Amino acid sequence: MLPLLAAVLLTPSHSIANASLSVDEIVESAWTELAQDKAKVITPEDEKRHQEDLEKDKKIGKEASAEIDKQLKPSKDENATARLKAIGAEMAEIANANNVSVMWGDQRHNEFTYEFKLVEGDDVNAFSLPGGTIYFYEGLMKFAETDDEVAGVVAHEISHASFRHMDALRREQSKFDLAQLPILIAAALGGGRDAMNALIAVQLVGAGVTSGWSVKAETSADYGGLQYMKLSRYNPVGLLTFMERLGYRERLSPQLDWGIYRTHPPTSERANFITRSMNEFGIPIKRSQTTTSLSARSIPAPDGSFVIWFGDHEVATYRGATAKDRGARSVIRINAFLDSVPQMFQLSTNGDEILGNGRSLVDFEPEDMTPEQTLAKERDDSLVTLRRIISELNLRLWRG
Repeated sequence: MLPLLAAVLLTPSHSIANASLSVDEIVESAWTELAQDKAKVITPEDEKRHQEDLEKDKKIGKEASAEIDKQLKPSKDENATARLKAIGAEMAEIANANNVSVMWGDQRHNEFTYEFKLVEGDDVNAFSLPGGTIYFYEGLMKFAETDDEVAGVVAHEISHASFRHMDALRREQSKFDLAQLPILIAAALGGGRDAMNALIAVQLVGAGVTSGWSVKAETSADYGGLQYMKLSRYNPVGLLTFMERLGYRERLSPQLDWGIYRTHPPTSERANFITRSMNEFGIPIKRSQTTTSLSARSIPAPDGSFVIWFGDHEVATYRGATAKDRGARSVIRINAFLDSVPQMFQLSTNGDEILGNGRSLVDFEPEDMTPEQTLAKERDDSLVTLRRIISELNLRLWRG
């Protein structure tokens, strides 16, 4: 019954195509609502109500967390747990110390004592509770290639709690009683007869899809997460690369349940929105800085050579006294070239060099060759590999 849990806590299973509003329409209406909210005068009564709302969130979240902890087992991976808690603490401090633009949800600055829990399970999933308790599955921590990607998901989940999205859902969906959340969680996790009642409740929540609620919540959390990331030491591109890689795996295996898709569908519209937002913030999109699968690296081999890899593709091998320095230069140039998401026609050769936009990417020398190798053959093989990488890169980042 785990899918019910994810549906109750975050967002109903859906796709953008099934929602009545697109991301662009949500963004346009969100800025209008934000301007109206900022024009309101805050009274002492408003402040009192604000504190009451925060205490209500904490109470509901605490009760819900108690039910979850009865069913989900804490991870035994001490290193991954410490990693999550350290990144979470940094992002939580930023969220509590800074006002950011809230596209949808509670426009007030809401501070919580955030708690991050890593639980057993291979799902690439995370979910947040009202009041600031956030759960991550081991599968997500393993899937994330860098701390930047983990921080991106953390910032997204903090945004859900900070912007009080569950309360916003309650206000827009009068049939959904947020106070019943702990009961629904217990039923969803425990199964049995009460699980059917939980399913009915989830279906009521799912009605919000038709009004674009799920699009609003996810877009708002993405935008909030980017703002928190921008204020942190982490690279905001991590949020984009994490989503893009999930989207690619979904396209390859659409029949499989990848966990996070139940609640965070990595759609082309969302990826495009994040990309536009990064351009708005002046954030350069250099995927090589937040991933290992989309970055070049120079790996020393036992024989003293240096092998240039991009993801799982072997691009070239340098040997000799200058191999290390040449490998380092190639890594910088290959990453800069591939970060631009080039096309194959931008590759060319000049003698024993392979060029990208006219700049040397790989430069073979006679000392790089073993007795069985020739410069021309190694150059041509490397060129074929780079073409394959460009083809795969464009496929992975396809927005259709």
